[in-house]
Amino acid sequence: MEFSSYVFLFLFLPVFLILFFLTRKEARNLILLLASLIFYAWGEGDYVLVLLISIVANQIFGSLVDKTKGGALKKTLFIAAVVFNLGLLVVFKYATFILQNLGLSGPAKAIHSPLGISFFTFQALSYLIDIYRKTVVNDRHPFRFALYMAFFPKLATGPILPYHDFSKQISSPEARKSDLSPGIQRVIIGLGKKILIADGVAKTANQIFALPVEHQTAALAWLGIICYSLQIYFDFSGYSDMAIGLGRICGFRLPENFNYPYFSKSVKEFWTRWHISLAQWLRDYLFLPIAYSMLRRIKRDRLLGIQAEDWSYYTAAFFTFLICGIWHGANWTFVIWGLFFGALLIIEHAGLKKLMKRRAPFIRLFYTQLMVIIAWVFFRSESPAYALSYLRAMFGFGGGNGGLFYPALYLNAELLFFMIIGIAFSFPIIPSMKKRLEKRIEQLQNKGKKLESLIMDFGTTVLCNLYLIAVLLISIVYMIAGTYNPFIYFKF
Repeated sequence: MEFSSYVFLFLFLPVFLILFFLTRKEARNLILLLASLIFYAWGEGDYVLVLLISIVANQIFGSLVDKTKGGALKKTLFIAAVVFNLGLLVVFKYATFILQNLGLSGPAKAIHSPLGISFFTFQALSYLIDIYRKTVVNDRHPFRFALYMAFFPKLATGPILPYHDFSKQISSPEARKSDLSPGIQRVIIGLGKKILIADGVAKTANQIFALPVEHQTAALAWLGIICYSLQIYFDFSGYSDMAIGLGRICGFRLPENFNYPYFSKSVKEFWTRWHISLAQWLRDYLFLPIAYSMLRRIKRDRLLGIQAEDWSYYTAAFFTFLICGIWHGANWTFVIWGLFFGALLIIEHAGLKKLMKRRAPFIRLFYTQLMVIIAWVFFRSESPAYALSYLRAMFGFGGGNGGLFYPALYLNAELLFFMIIGIAFSFPIIPSMKKRLEKRIEQLQNKGKKLESLIMDFGTTVLCNLYLIAVLLISIVYMIAGTYNPFIYFKF
């Protein structure tokens, strides 16, 4: 079941909200858990058993690790728990890929990858690591841990939330009336991002990437990758907005997952703005442990003329983004995508970032977006060979002459409109306008012009509500008239 489906919006969500708000506060966590399992089973069927097995097994492992006092036994149990979780990922997500690369493809072709397995596995690992580090205590209440794993707003594609951040909210859930309106607004914004912008450019991106690469021209290739860059951002950030909005309606504060990543002026900054919850998970549970481990192993201040701190950063960046790429999917293109970002971070740390700081912000912005776009080519392509051929076409070395396929075949007024809206909304225009309006209202109040400030505040509220109503209605119209497009990150 998807957030942008009729079943979810017009059946599951209304029924759930009615039951949720009619239920006593003490029982709302149970309603949330049951609704989350129904949400998962609705789309995944029997594979809900995989989620349940993960919940039960990690609850048991967490209890054992927490109770065990002996260092060696505790470490053995912790390693067994990690192996169990990684084993689930390998069996359900990477078995076909591994067997194919070993030339042993066969039965694994039929294995289905359960929805959100990468996300709930990472959450389970963070829970186990925190227990092992003694930063959290094992929660003996099985329903609370189960809700942490299965909470339907974040189950499919995050945000990824550490247990210590979520457990406080589970222990004392409070769905306030003041959260209802902001939550609904956030859901509408997310729906509009998905249905109008992401799906609006997805058709063109899919059509161009489906073309034989020998027919690609530079203009066509750039049109395709720009559309895909907008698609993946508004698709994923739209889902995150809906997840955050739904969580807030239920009294939970989920972390922000995007902060205008295409406004970044370095690749390092990009990863503080893109998929923020994943970047923080990777930092806390991979990058920092690897970096500290390397520092302990290097006994000297310098090795081969390079400072020990730099060696630790390079090693941690390499392995963190290698794993990040593998986590995203069972394809060599994702491995290359991860290594590409890791290499860029290493190059920036080695001196490029200092050099770029001397350049104009526009140049840094252009550099970052160019690198991100190149990375998206690998992320979108079915094979490394296709990605390389597509990149050659982008930079004028393709085989297409524009005779059969050219941009005008795909460009129309609707696509141009959504591309312009998408590019504009990729930058913090709305927050900037909101900040200026708030400042202007405050200035009027300070000058004693309370009536004018009230009129401006009321007018702004009316315009915002009309805008949200328009987004909702137009999104519904497009849902009825359009075709079904699943969220991109559902396959991860």
